[in-house]
Amino acid sequence: MQTATLLGVLLAALFSLLIVLWQYFYKAKKRGRLNLILAFLRFISIFGVLLILLNPKISNVSYQVEKHNLLLLIDDSQSIKSGGASEQIMTLSEQILEDEALTERFTLREFAFGSELQSSDSLSFLAEVSDISGALSSADNIFGRDKTLAILISDGNQTVGKAYEYMGNDLSYPVYSLVVGDTTRYADLRINQVNINKYAFLKNRFPVELFVMLQGNEAVDSRLRIRMDAKIVYSTDIRLTPQENSKKISTTLEASEVGLRMISISVDSIPGERNTMNNKRRIPIEVIDEKTRVGLISDVLHPDLGALIKAIESNDQRSVSLLRPQASAEDLSEFDILILYQPTPAFQSVYDFLKESGLNTFTITGPATNWRYLNRMQKGLEISNSNQTEEILPVLNQTFDLFDLGDFSVEDFPPLIGSLGEILITQPYESLIDQQIRGVNLQDPLLPIISDGKERHAYLFGENIWKWRVQSYRNDENFDNFDNFINKIILYLTSDGKRDRLSIEYEQLYSAVTEKKIKATFTDETYVIKKDATLVLRINSRDDEFSSEQTMLLSGNHYEAGLGNLKEGDFTFSVSVEGENLQKGGRFTIEEFNLEQLFVSSDADQLRELSEGSGGHLYHPDQIESMLNELKENPDLAPTQKSVENVVSLIDFKIMFAIIILAFTTEWLIRKYNGLI
Repeated sequence: MQTATLLGVLLAALFSLLIVLWQYFYKAKKRGRLNLILAFLRFISIFGVLLILLNPKISNVSYQVEKHNLLLLIDDSQSIKSGGASEQIMTLSEQILEDEALTERFTLREFAFGSELQSSDSLSFLAEVSDISGALSSADNIFGRDKTLAILISDGNQTVGKAYEYMGNDLSYPVYSLVVGDTTRYADLRINQVNINKYAFLKNRFPVELFVMLQGNEAVDSRLRIRMDAKIVYSTDIRLTPQENSKKISTTLEASEVGLRMISISVDSIPGERNTMNNKRRIPIEVIDEKTRVGLISDVLHPDLGALIKAIESNDQRSVSLLRPQASAEDLSEFDILILYQPTPAFQSVYDFLKESGLNTFTITGPATNWRYLNRMQKGLEISNSNQTEEILPVLNQTFDLFDLGDFSVEDFPPLIGSLGEILITQPYESLIDQQIRGVNLQDPLLPIISDGKERHAYLFGENIWKWRVQSYRNDENFDNFDNFINKIILYLTSDGKRDRLSIEYEQLYSAVTEKKIKATFTDETYVIKKDATLVLRINSRDDEFSSEQTMLLSGNHYEAGLGNLKEGDFTFSVSVEGENLQKGGRFTIEEFNLEQLFVSSDADQLRELSEGSGGHLYHPDQIESMLNELKENPDLAPTQKSVENVVSLIDFKIMFAIIILAFTTEWLIRKYNGLI
């Protein structure tokens, strides 16, 4: 307790005593036992109030020894075992953990990592991937605010994650690396990375990009081959040198058949190469036939027809066929959408087909349109025509939100030739482009899209749309503005807008770096996630030698099932919902391709760059004593004493307040009982 506080308590006691003596003894007419009791209670009340005001405290200073955290980060991946470094790591970790001087100087914390950092008392070296960058980041997030340093024991080979060698400056602690395994740089040629889409469209060419890398001191020649379902579809000679040790190879392949196709990429081995597993890669690609077939029906010849065909077929997934209105229902049924150009009574068979099929349409009108007939054929749309043509300028509706228009602009677009008349639309619609006539913006739409929940129909009330395509080229020196606009309309009209109640998520190829799970989401009729359903997953091997069935488990808002028990091979699967007529399926391949076996030697250079960037150093196993001595003798890493002041209040306010009230109340009751008040 400080001297000032102690003096304050003594003065408070003396002041309370003087008041009591003056009130109950000096001024009192009678003296007796009652005065002593009342004086004691009054002293308690006054002294208690003064103590609350003073709030005396006792402070106690203690000293604690503050040590640095020493993190032991051990690579637990399969490359350690395949590289013959597992025993080496066990010996090094034991030597570090059993060093008494080190444990006295630091707070040791042992961690192992493969795909993620975790506390571990034992090492298995079974992790299928190694993420050194992830382990360093996790350690930084946990211990970054404390005094910390780390010893990283690894072969330096990372299969997932970002480039860890550049992380040194970003870490809040130094990293001392111990490189294990064989650091000899053997000659090795490997396929380092392959970029390919998951899907390709039938009869289209899809890109393949890959990188071939050489590790070695001599120039080599090899040959790269790409096979699709065992058939060679591309091959080329490659030459790499120590100066130019990496080469990017890009090509395109044709998707000639629908289904899951297996792309196999291989490069011939070079003399003296120890590891040939990294000379090949297998990647599946799903070839699908989703070409949109558009029927363009017209009874007149007009430049608009050519502009529409060019715009729509600028997307390789769409084809346009020009038809006469007399086309049969059988011919019309082959199309996904019909464009009706300036309909007349000759279109009767077309409208009869549309009435039965419910197909979506895009109707373009103009001076050749028979409006009386069109009003009779269309539902929810009526136009009173005055047989007077007019030039109509387009005005883009900025509030249109049925689909994204991107950067579409109608700037400087010439007017279309349309017919004057009042437009009456009795069904829900949105106007994509409005009309402007003679500088006046009208409330009537130029390009409305009508939807009744089942069908979708678009209308353009004017001809000479080919001039818009020409102006698009004048503005941007390409047709993209116009072509993309037309294709977005076609895309919206060909989609039914229905959501799937059952959706599945899976990979076409499962390997060591992918999560081996199939996930599914199921909703009720109002598209609310349903969590009490029973989803069944059925799996069959492609050769029908294996089949299994399991119930998918609920995890959050989706259902999932693991595939960890499946061996290498090709499989088909289906997910069904009990009590519902819903089922979806697909195909996948499980490949026992182990990324950890791609490496033939340890990478000391990357570990050195990491350590030096963070303020640490790189050591080899025979230098462990030097490393430990550096850590134990570095004065900056020595434990420090930290003073901790503990301040304890002598007064419990609640208790003291209760004592004051009790004393005051007791004194008042005694005085009242004895007739003193």
